[in-house]
Parts: sequence; structure tokens; C-alpha cells
Amino acid sequence: MDDEPESPSQTAYRPVPKSTCATVLLFGADGNLASTRVLPTLHLLWQRELLPPDLLIVGFARPVGGGGTIADTAAFREYVGRCCGGSPAAFLQRCHYATGQFDDRAAVGRCLQQVAGLEAERAAGRAGGSAAEGCVRMYYAAVPAFIYAPLTRALCENGVGAADGALKERFVFEKPFGHDTASCEALVADLARLPGRDVFWMDHYLGKELVMNLLILRFANICFGSLWNRHAVKAVQVIFKEERGIEGRGGYFDQYGIIRDVMQNHLLQMMALVAMEQPLTLSAEHIRTEKLKVLQAIAPLAADDVVLGQYSRSQVGCGYLEEPSVRNKASCTETFAAAVLHIDNPRWAAGVPFVLKAAQAVTENKVELRIQFHGVPGAVATLRSCEANELVVRVQPEEAIYWKVQSKVPGLRSDQVEQVRMDLLYSRLARKLERKLPQAYERLLLEVIANDHSHFVSPEEQLEAWRIFTPALHHLRDAKLPPHRYPVGSRGPAAADQLAKRYGMRKFGGGLTPYVMPFKPSHTPGVVPASRWS
Repeated sequence: MDDEPESPSQTAYRPVPKSTCATVLLFGADGNLASTRVLPTLHLLWQRELLPPDLLIVGFARPVGGGGTIADTAAFREYVGRCCGGSPAAFLQRCHYATGQFDDRAAVGRCLQQVAGLEAERAAGRAGGSAAEGCVRMYYAAVPAFIYAPLTRALCENGVGAADGALKERFVFEKPFGHDTASCEALVADLARLPGRDVFWMDHYLGKELVMNLLILRFANICFGSLWNRHAVKAVQVIFKEERGIEGRGGYFDQYGIIRDVMQNHLLQMMALVAMEQPLTLSAEHIRTEKLKVLQAIAPLAADDVVLGQYSRSQVGCGYLEEPSVRNKASCTETFAAAVLHIDNPRWAAGVPFVLKAAQAVTENKVELRIQFHGVPGAVATLRSCEANELVVRVQPEEAIYWKVQSKVPGLRSDQVEQVRMDLLYSRLARKLERKLPQAYERLLLEVIANDHSHFVSPEEQLEAWRIFTPALHHLRDAKLPPHRYPVGSRGPAAADQLAKRYGMRKFGGGLTPYVMPFKPSHTPGVVPASRWS
């Protein structure tokens, strides 16, 4: 599960040129993703004049009586106004609506005819030019992942994806991309009907400010060059924690669990940015190439390197199985997962554990990266017990980067040392610059229109991600092992701390002990060792 809805921002982005005709065809317009993310973001970008004033938004959803909740354009405009906290009439007039089943070729065709008619009217109101001249049309699939394939077929059967050069089409699909390797392969094959250069596989964490800053932090600062490897780094942690439970999302969550919902995508992508080699340039092609290389070097998750948990009732709140939206009251779906991955390449293959942790209904809200370093070799006796240095990148809340270093305690004595923090608070910097930090969807929607894939994933990356997690997920499913219980509002199951101790950590998210577990690569990248699941 993800963070709260995004807020407006003053961005440094150049607006989409007013000469560009922009159309957004939003499938699943009455759903949660559309109402909390897509529509509010489009409204904000339009208000800040980052989108053309004659932007067209056409919502498409199932009809009332067929699973939908909105009847017509008038009702859709009222709905958009509520989603956006009140909208000017000029914006609402840009919103239109159509209904039908997502796999219904005829219904989708009628919607496309409506869109073409609206674009023609817009073109007629401009000084010359055809409806498609300089027009960008975005097809945004804000629908469950199992609808991606039938929706794509319905679009292609109506000629979508075969447009000439005048109409620039963009297709946006959000994670999760499949349920395992086989389903992801099928999805890749289905989406291959569309021109690959126009398909955007969105993981919105890649649009977050501090995630985007990882490459700059690593490769634009000489002080990190000699430290970012197995010789200096003892462990890397990627942590996602939320205080809230699933909050009505039981139907979705019970099918996926937190590994598929958060770890296999958001956290693994952040891990790849931490571990990858320097790209030739910061172009989408070169960044994706290096991310793919490091994903290919990750060994499949081993059964004894993962701990699963599920929150249970406490004084703070009800347990997962008591959630009204969870129908299977014997469900073993995990709401907590801690996993240790290993990278088999020259930079990392000497025992550096990469720890991914995702948790719902725990003590706090936090997403962060922690790069923990070895102690100082040959330190004098007084300094041997010092805490290790640590670099922390806090993605949310209150974006920040800080170093944990050792310093002499102020006073007359020279042998007293304590750990202090040297920090850069992004929120403070933004206030100083009189600028609010742009939020992920603002940035990513503008990049889709600009045809910039830099902060989107590739299908090859998705297939590698499933290669890493599918064997463990299938093993855990077949074994039907009950997850460890942990009370709502706690840190998580105690078993996770036992896993942490095996890798020299007192606890996940905590400091390091002197113990190091060596890792001996035992696989060929891309090949699942049979012995792991015997």
C-alpha cells in the first residue's frame, strides 16, 4: 500500500506547450486510483498552467448496474469536483464521460469516436490545423491489472496503436505487473500489441524526489565513489512502514500480499538504484540498462531468507482477519515481510546483505534507505565500540538525507565519543527556495506527455523482478505456512529480528554488530538453483 494522496507543488518543470493538444482517456475513472491520484494531479497541473488550457479529459468506466457508479457526464463532473476538492467550472467543462465494459470492442469503439469528435471540435476552435495535428493522447489504465490485456485487445481492435505521426499516443499501466513470472510474461506479450516506445510501465515511487536523487547523490559526489562497494558497505536496508492497515482494500490485498504490493516493485526498484553501476548518461535507455544488469545479478530469494507476518488485534485496532473487506477468514496473506537478497557481481558479492522490509499496521509511517558501513579497520581500543557510520535517505515523510558519524563529546575529556547526525532536510531546503517539492504523479504525468521514459520501468526489469521472487512466493503458497502474528501498532514479528541477527544486525532498521555472515555466490544469474526449494 502506498502513501497518502499527493499535494500540489511549485515545480521547476517547463509547461507542456500551449500549442500541444493534450487528451487524457482515463479508464476506470470511478475507481480509487483515478479519484485519489490521477484526477487531482491533472487538476493541479492544469491550474498551474503546466498543461494546455484546452486539455480534454474523457473518463470511461462500467455502466451503473454493470459495476459502475457514475451515470453520465454531468455526474462525472460532480465527481471530479469532489475528487479535486472543488474545481473551477472551466476545468469541469473539459471533462467528459462514457460507459461500457473494458473488454467490449463496440463500447470502447464508441468512446474512441466520442474522443475523436471532441478533439475535432477543439481543433476547429483553434487557428487552423487538424484534430490530430500536434495532439498527444494518453490512455491511462487506472484499472485492476487483470483488465490490462482485454482492454488492450479492445483498443487495438479499434485501430489504436496504429496511429500516424500526427497523433502521438501514450499508454500508461501501473504496477502490479502480473502475479508471478508466467502472468508477467503473458502481460508483456499482450502489451506487445502496442508500440513499445509508447508504453509506460509506471512504478510511481520512481517519481519521488529522494528516489530520483539517488543517482545524483551517488555519482555527483566524489566522497561516495570509493565507499559504495563491498569493502566499505556492510549492509543495505530498504524499508517501508505504515501505521494503517489495509483499510477496505481486502479484496485486492488478499490476492497479492505485501511482497507483490510493495516489495517486488517499489523496494526492489530502489535497491536497484542503490546497487547499479554508473550509467553512460542519465538517459532512460542507459539508466534502464544498468538497472537491468544489477537485477540479473540478484539470486532468487531463498526460503530461509524471508520472514512473513500478519497483524492481529491489539488495543490499537482490529487484526487483518477481522477486517470487513477480507472475506477469507483463514487467510495466510502476509501484511509484513522481511527478505534478504544477495547480488552476485564484483561490487557486492562478498557478503553484503540487501534487506527489504515492508510492513502494515506497525509503529510509524516511514520509507527510507539505510546504507550501513563497516567499522574503521585497526581503530584504537577506545574507538572500537563506536557505532558504525550510516547514510540514511528518508523518502517520506519529511524528505531528508543524513550521515551518522562519530564525534568527540564536548568537554575536557578527549576519549568520549558519540554518534551525531549531519543532515540535509529537503523540506527545509524547499522552504528556503520558496518551492514545494513536486510529487510523484505530477512529475510522471508530465513525463508521459513529453515521452520521457527515464523514471519508468521496462518489461525486462519486471521479468527479472518476478524471477527473483516467484520461486519463494510459490513455495510459501504451496507450503501454506501460517505467517507470524504481530499486534497492530508493534514493530512486527520477533522472528524478523532473528533473521536480522544472522546478518549482523541487532534488528532491521537498527545498528550493526561486529558479526559478518559471508556470502558465497552459488547461482548463475537468471537461473534458479534447484536445491533451494528441495
